[in-house]
Amino acid sequence: MFYQCRQCSYRGQKCDERGYCPACGSPDIHLMRKPLPQTLSKPRKRQLVLALVLWVIFALLLASNLMSMS
Repeated sequence: MFYQCRQCSYRGQKCDERGYCPACGSPDIHLMRKPLPQTLSKPRKRQLVLALVLWVIFALLLASNLMSMS
């Protein structure tokens, strides 16, 4: 069984013992017939490389700025 809370939009397979939403505690739970789609968003390789390059540039600029201050 799949549940969706109508108050906070929590979706999951688990419900509280009393039938309340485990996220917000609301009793307004809707039973869904279809299973939840298994969409795990994996970060794209380009985004990871870009983030890493930007952090390296930031670290180098910070280091050079600290060295020039001495």
